[in-house]
Amino acid sequence: MNSHSGSGLHVGLVGCGRWGRLVLRDLKQLGARVSVVARSEASRANALTYGADRIVGSIDELEESIDGYVVASIASAHVGNIRALLPRGRPIYVEKPLAIALKEAEALAAEARELVRVMHKWRYHPGIEALSDLIRSGELGALRGLRLQRTNWGRQHPDVDCALHLLPHDLSIALHLLGDLPPIDTVIPNPVGSNRFGFVANLFDPKRDLRVALDVNNLVPGNVRSFSTGFEKGVASLTDSYSDAIRLYRYGQGESPEIRPISKEWPLHRQLRVFLDYLRGGPPPLSSIEDELWILRRVFEVREKLYDCGEDA
Repeated sequence: MNSHSGSGLHVGLVGCGRWGRLVLRDLKQLGARVSVVARSEASRANALTYGADRIVGSIDELEESIDGYVVASIASAHVGNIRALLPRGRPIYVEKPLAIALKEAEALAAEARELVRVMHKWRYHPGIEALSDLIRSGELGALRGLRLQRTNWGRQHPDVDCALHLLPHDLSIALHLLGDLPPIDTVIPNPVGSNRFGFVANLFDPKRDLRVALDVNNLVPGNVRSFSTGFEKGVASLTDSYSDAIRLYRYGQGESPEIRPISKEWPLHRQLRVFLDYLRGGPPPLSSIEDELWILRRVFEVREKLYDCGEDA
């Protein structure tokens, strides 16, 4: 698909903060016309810098002729923004999490019909797609489990904790690779500080004898993004967000990995391209509202277990 897949389309972008500005950048690169709802001076400045075609202060001011919407506001405003857009009857692509309360997400799902999809960019990462292809091929034998690590220093969003900020990324990857999400087995409290800032969650599927370990932490310096898939005959890994290849290690064949190059297209760019194609009549983006409820239910199960460990998550 060329860079002009959005040519002629008009997209409404709600929110133009730290992440929304990158959404705007990529929508413009893909050829879309973009009207931006920017409620703060910082957001207005981002909208100007990144090429918004029109800037307004509220959803009510957006044109009725818009083809579809992207919601990239703070998470606590997602539900309100979606409800304001639903009467327009056009597709809505919302950044994760759909809501910061499970009951809110479940209630919204009943109202949203087929209009809402959720932006889980890691499902569009070329490395995750390569690991998914490897699983389906059976090249390394049956899948045994997944190990995913995601750490950084400091809380990055004031309205969500570590469980709602980091965990949905890795649950979306597990869902993409497995086709489902096994039940939560155990949750290990944060070994380096507050449970609000980190933990290890383990999922287990007894029917497949398959385990998933998810290590997320806002109190570990550095930006670690590492994903490993274990098979009967070896291990395959994506070791960094910006890696240009996955690495295959086969049992009994030494320590040198087989390097398999992957596309360098950014995941955000890829998922927005798919959304624009969807507005033209193509297939919908990944991550339905039902997928998101699956992910959020696991997130809140983890939080409940953390609360049982003696600290509110």
